[in-house]
Amino acid sequence: MRYSQGPQTVAACQAEDKELYPHVPLRTRFNLDGSRSQQLSRFYQLTQQHREFYRDKSGTMQIVPYFVLPVKEKERYPHPLDLPPLSAKTHWRLLRASPTNLWTYQTFPSGKRVTSRERATRDSFFERRA
Repeated sequence: MRYSQGPQTVAACQAEDKELYPHVPLRTRFNLDGSRSQQLSRFYQLTQQHREFYRDKSGTMQIVPYFVLPVKEKERYPHPLDLPPLSAKTHWRLLRASPTNLWTYQTFPSGKRVTSRERATRDSFFERRA
């Protein structure tokens, strides 16, 4: 193919070359990922706030939630068997109020009350007697 050295022809060829590949992005080694740079700048801001929180002597600054470590599940919801033992007073009160230790009385028309333990003793006595 023969090219002429005229300025119009050269300009026309350059225009064709520019339009051939408009979708190819321009890449340089200094290109940064836009969202990543925003994430890094936000992290840097949070880091500075965190440093200021620890430098604050008055205690007026709030802690940065991004740097708060999560609480373990065991600490949030302890297992019932892992709880510390009850005091003697609390243990006694719970035993006293438990349904197995409730006193069940039989009340006679005279107003006398007889516990189930006494009744069991009397029943066993009358069983042997009969």
